[in-house]
Amino acid sequence: MINPQTNATDNTTLGGLSVGGNKWFGISHAPSVDLLYGVPFDAPSVLIVNPRTNVTDTTALVNLPPGRGKWIEMVYVASQDTLYAAPYDASSVLMINPSTNVTDTITLSGLGTDNAKWWGITFASSVDLLFAAPFNSNAVLIINPRTNVT
Repeated sequence: MINPQTNATDNTTLGGLSVGGNKWFGISHAPSVDLLYGVPFDAPSVLIVNPRTNVTDTTALVNLPPGRGKWIEMVYVASQDTLYAAPYDASSVLMINPSTNVTDTITLSGLGTDNAKWWGITFASSVDLLFAAPFNSNAVLIINPRTNVT
């Protein structure tokens, strides 16, 4: 944690997670529930952080597809109350409804088995679309969150 007013850092309060690298890659705030969600890269679950109570949870959102390098970076779309994580090695976009704590890896699937496809994702509110930057892919991934179509 970083206190932006004092620039003080704290890497112990939210400790107790397993040791090892590549667990989660990116974290996003879901204002509808005021929780932070860590993107499972190699981890078998989503990391949930409650910034008010300083409690972490790695057990609420499990049952994700196995594998390494699954998703990378995440963005919240308020109009859909959904978090979207860009597929890195995964063949689907990870969608999380923070109000119901439900994950979806089926709706936006079939995105290929190539490795390191996209890196980073953002929401352009002016056109109501999500954009993921190509890393090894030959195209920008564009997602319409109203219809969940790529």
